[in-house]
This record gives sequence, structure tokens and C-alpha cells, in this order.
Amino acid sequence: MIELTLPAPAKINLYLSITRIRSDGMHELDTAFAFSEASDQLHFTSGEQISVSCSRPHLGGEANLVHRVLTAFKLRHGIKQGLAVHIDKQIPEQAGLGGGSSDAATALMAANKLWDINISRDEMIGFATPFGADIPCFLYGKASIARGIGERLCDYPLPLPDQTMLLAWPGSGLSTAAVFKHFDSVHPALTGPEGVDTIRRGIDDLGHNDLEASACSMSQPLAHLLAQMRQHSDQAWMSGSGSACIGLFRNPQQAADIAQTLQTQHLASWTHTGSICSRHPVQLLT
Repeated sequence: MIELTLPAPAKINLYLSITRIRSDGMHELDTAFAFSEASDQLHFTSGEQISVSCSRPHLGGEANLVHRVLTAFKLRHGIKQGLAVHIDKQIPEQAGLGGGSSDAATALMAANKLWDINISRDEMIGFATPFGADIPCFLYGKASIARGIGERLCDYPLPLPDQTMLLAWPGSGLSTAAVFKHFDSVHPALTGPEGVDTIRRGIDDLGHNDLEASACSMSQPLAHLLAQMRQHSDQAWMSGSGSACIGLFRNPQQAADIAQTLQTQHLASWTHTGSICSRHPVQLLT
């Protein structure tokens, strides 16, 4: 009888630059990832088939990314047994925090051990990349720089900020595809003729995000939240394609006070204060 509970943490982008728009329309990035203490919790039990339920019922079922990756993983390795997964969802949706990808990565790490497959980290990343560009950073397991579509990873070489981090989400999400589409529309010089790849140098300054202007123009709640955080923090920026924002503060009390203010002013419906973490709380279970 299997009974196992594991966390699936939020990721943050320390910076994000779009460096290449390929002829197939895919965007290549230069970005860096670290982890938050905020996490979903995944509960695993024995099952005859793959099943996925969620504390937010609309996210359960076969359409969930966890169900899709586990089904493919089971088929790839000829596994007979199933696995029942319940996701206690804490990370907001469409927030740029990688919640769904993190759930999928934690589920794969669990299945790799529970089904006695025990493939390597690199093999796991190769398998998972087609399912989502953020999944590899969680499987990599530590703060990283990612290039390509997110599958080319190496260790992040700099010390992480040691201030208290505040994550804040305005209560409405943004479609990643829509944000990238808007970015393309306002950067025509990066969109070459059909069949032509366009390359530019990335910017790796902490807090830089090429998608921020597009996301803010698409979401006034995000723009207002980010402006308020910048008034009160050492530094603030948007994570991923939005709509969650990251703020750095001198101490936990200051971060907690601003979190309370943002919620009182209805600028944020979800907040989390804590540290920026260099390691995933679950390493590949071998």
C-alpha cells in the first residue's frame, strides 16, 4: 500500500530574456530559476489506474498535466500498476510560478521511485520537456540558468538574494501564450520573415523581465500591484509571464506588513512571505 506526500514548490524567475524567435514560432529564453517555500502538496496512494483529483475540482481529471505525464511515463516504461494522486493546491493558477509544471515534476519524481524505474535526472528532463518548458527546472532540483525553451540547464552561479521575499498575486491570471503573442506584436524587429531565426543578446540583471511590459498592458490589476510593490520594496518584478510579482524586503516583518497592506487594498488576493530557496525540497528519489 502506497502512502506518500510530497511538496511541489513554486518557482520564481530571477530574470527572463527572450533571445530567439525560431522559424516555428517557439521562443528561446535566457532565464534563471529559484524556488519558493510556497508549495502545493501531492498525496500519492495505490491505484489500479492513473487518477488525479484536486482541491480545486476543475483542475482534476485526465486534462491535468500530472495525469498526462504519468500516463505517458507509465506507457514508456511498461508499468502495469496505476497511481492515485490528490493535489492540495496552494499556488495560484496562471501566475508565472509554475504550479502545474511543479506538480508534474513532483509526480514524476515520485513515480520514478514508486514504480522502481529509477532513471537519471537527465533522462527525466529529456522525457518531460515536451510536456512543458518549466518542468525541467523543477527536475534539475537547484537554482539554475535555463536556455533554449527551458531544457538546457546549468547551475546558477551567483549568490541568491538574502532578503525576505514577498510573492503577491492580483487575483487574476494571464495566459502564457497570450502574453508571448502580445510581446511579439510590439517587437516586430524580433519577428523575422518566415523561415528566419532572429537572435538577440539576453539581459541577465536580477529583476529584468522582457514580458513584464506586455503583461502589465494586458492586466491593470498586475500593473497596479507591481507599482505598489515597487514603492515599498528594495526591488520588485514580475515572475515568468505573470501575473505574480516578487518583492525583496529587508526583514520578514516589513514583508508581512506590505503583504497585509496589499490584501487590505485589494491589490493582492494571495501572498506568501519567505526566503528564496536554492534547492528543490524533493530531490530525485533514488
